[in-house]
Amino acid sequence: MDKRLLEEDVVLQLCFITDDLEKSVAWFADLTGKEPAHIGGSAAPEVAQATYKGESAIITFRLALFSFGNIDLEFLEPGPEPSTWRDQLNEKGPGFHHCAIRTPDMKKRREDLESKGLPMIQHGEFEGQDGRYEYFDSTPQMGAIIELLEWDKDKLSKA
Repeated sequence: MDKRLLEEDVVLQLCFITDDLEKSVAWFADLTGKEPAHIGGSAAPEVAQATYKGESAIITFRLALFSFGNIDLEFLEPGPEPSTWRDQLNEKGPGFHHCAIRTPDMKKRREDLESKGLPMIQHGEFEGQDGRYEYFDSTPQMGAIIELLEWDKDKLSKA
C-alpha cells in the first residue's frame, strides 16, 4: 500500500453518470484501447445500509472502472430508485457527476465538509471491500459532487 494513501486524502476517481453502461464502456474502451479494470454493482441492501437525503434507502447501480495508474475513471449507471445519480440523469442527462477522494479518516473529513456547508446527501457500504462512500453536495461551488471513499484497512478513526 502506498504510504501516502494512509497519511492524506488522495483524489482517486472521476465519475461519469450514464444511461447505458455497455455503450459507454464500449465507446471509452475503443477511445483509449483499454478494458475496464473492474465491473461491478451495488451491494445487497442489508450490506449497503444506504441512506439518501438522510433517509434509509435501497439504491442500485452498475459500474465500470478504467484505471490510469494515478486515477480511475468510473462510468456508473443508476438503478430506477431515487439517488444522487438518478437525480442527475433525470435532470441533466449523462455527464460528469463527482470527484472521489480516498481518505483514511471519513469522520474527520465529513465533519470538515459539513462545517463548510456541504451537506451529505448519500451514503453506502461496499460489498466485499470493507469500506464506504459518502456524497456531499458541492454542486453550487464546483458544479459537481464530492465523494469520500474510506476502506476499513486504512481507517484512522471510527465513523
